[in-house]
Amino acid sequence: WGYDSDNGPDQWHKNYPFAKGRHQSPIEINNKDVHYDSSLLPWFASYDPGAAKTILNNGKTCRVVFDDSFDRS
Repeated sequence: WGYDSDNGPDQWHKNYPFAKGRHQSPIEINNKDVHYDSSLLPWFASYDPGAAKTILNNGKTCRVVFDDSFDRS
């Protein structure tokens, strides 16, 4: 999947049938319906900045391509 015309949101349902209709991105999160769950652990993401081959901001998202052959990210 992606955001180009050949693999963008209008095409996602072809490979991921669940992504059709009301189940596609972006989703609307209503703050009044969100509840804190104290049983959830913090989420962390880490990466080795030296493994970043390219970084692209396309105006919708930030895309980072890694060479992670050493499994550090």
